[in-house]
Amino acid sequence: MISVEEKLRVFTQYLLNKERKWGKDIIYEAKEKKQAMLEDSEEKIVKEKRTIEERSYHTIFRDKNKIIAEGKNKAKTLELEEKNRILLDFNQLIREKAREYLTEEVYANYLRDCIVQIPQVFGNKKGIVVFVNERDFSQIKAIIESVLDGFAVEYHQDCQDCIGGFIVEDAEGRLHCDFTVENLIKSNYKLIGMTLNGFMEKQVG
Repeated sequence: MISVEEKLRVFTQYLLNKERKWGKDIIYEAKEKKQAMLEDSEEKIVKEKRTIEERSYHTIFRDKNKIIAEGKNKAKTLELEEKNRILLDFNQLIREKAREYLTEEVYANYLRDCIVQIPQVFGNKKGIVVFVNERDFSQIKAIIESVLDGFAVEYHQDCQDCIGGFIVEDAEGRLHCDFTVENLIKSNYKLIGMTLNGFMEKQVG
């Protein structure tokens, strides 16, 4: 027969074993939860880090492209400004060089070719006004008298800023034709620019 003391000891041992198992389960569960929380935290940290890196990359990439674009635009603007300055200087040089040819035969031929066009431009309007500078007056007057027939010509020696050539108007001032050297240069401004630009591109290349 089992004594009361023995039953009490067995029951106590049972409770202790059960308590130990329950405690172990709690500790194990706590460890699992702790591990899960650590893993979740690490995953969140990795994701956040990746997000920050991606955001930083996109920001840097965007800023980089913006800086490059601004640099290209600035460089292009400076290039255009420099080309325009060179073109203006080049046209001024052409004006100065043109003066050297104003006493040569090629200039006389240019004047004659221009005067020959007057009947085509003015048609039946036989009264014309010619604006010419003082230096070219005698030469242009002589060519007009030898080429034009039936025109009543009035001369004004006040062609302002003309290095050469002349301007013709009808008597009413309705038709206007510019045969000045300046206008010849302006008319070829685009061609001069394209030629000069092509030359500069070759020099750079």
